Amino acid sequence: MKKFVSLTLAALMLMGLLSGCGSSQGSTSAAASGSSAAASSAAGSKPSYEITMTSFDSTGTVACQLGEKFAGLVKDKSDGRIVINFYPDATLGTETEQYDLVKSGETQICYFADSFGSQIASGYDPSIIPFLFTSVEDVEKLYGSDLGQSIRKAALENGNVYLLGTSRRSPRLLTANKAINTPADLKGLKLRVPEIQAWVTVWNSMGASCTVVSWSETYSALQTGVVDGQENPIDNIFANKIYEVNKYIMKTEHLQSLNHWVVNNDFWTSLDAEDQELLSSCFQEAADWANGALAELSDKYFKDVTADGSVTVLDVDKAQFQAAAQAGIETVKATLQPEAQTYIDAYLKG
Repeated sequence: MKKFVSLTLAALMLMGLLSGCGSSQGSTSAAASGSSAAASSAAGSKPSYEITMTSFDSTGTVACQLGEKFAGLVKDKSDGRIVINFYPDATLGTETEQYDLVKSGETQICYFADSFGSQIASGYDPSIIPFLFTSVEDVEKLYGSDLGQSIRKAALENGNVYLLGTSRRSPRLLTANKAINTPADLKGLKLRVPEIQAWVTVWNSMGASCTVVSWSETYSALQTGVVDGQENPIDNIFANKIYEVNKYIMKTEHLQSLNHWVVNNDFWTSLDAEDQELLSSCFQEAADWANGALAELSDKYFKDVTADGSVTVLDVDKAQFQAAAQAGIETVKATLQPEAQTYIDAYLKG
């Protein structure tokens, strides 16, 4: 698969290079964008270059709408000098494969969800723990704290990526082929989860039976009964038609999390300060838009998935689920760095 992804990426870059041959801007291919950004043209003007940006999320999700807006802003505000070629829908591979690409610099910008904290900044980010944080504002405070700086440092050291910024994500919800009204109803539920050990630990501690299934195979796994349920934000449930194979959506809101947009650090440091500021400001404008639109978009997704009357949305006692998750939370906490453990203890004490 990795070989296929690399060949696909190379083909896309070649297409970009060929399409730019007649351009008066003198655009480079994405593969050469790092060196292009570091050097000025012979005439002394700022260089033109292309950036490859990827997302494993589906077109139509809030994250992908943000990515599209970000790319448009960069093109407009650079007068076409900087072009971001955005590839959503896992076009260039799975989330793990995209991490390898951005770490090596084969792509320049990538969006990650919870794998940022579980893989890239592993050991430092407590926001990956289900049922821990009760609001997205609390997670934003985490990223604004001293621990947040440690998270950024860990991402740089472990993944060779600079955290360009974050945006809000709607809470993760549980879906299943039956109603889950209380934690006791989780017993024996075959639950699809991604390859994030913290999630496996917490859900299993609550009685579920977790199975790791790739996102691209989740719909068919639910359809064929390999798993009984899964969990995701409402925009993913909508965009990937999970409601067709899981008729119950439980508003557990068990993970309040952020989207993470990262840049290959070698590419980032090759840019001059003005281009760094341009990318940062355009991203923040796009993120502010997405954050402002999130509630309205989420309401629309709920209306769409329940439109034919076949889907039931259940409000559950979130505090009851959080209490049931405490043993699992403590187990995951013990695997984190001491400063992350201290942060969790202080947060739980209020």
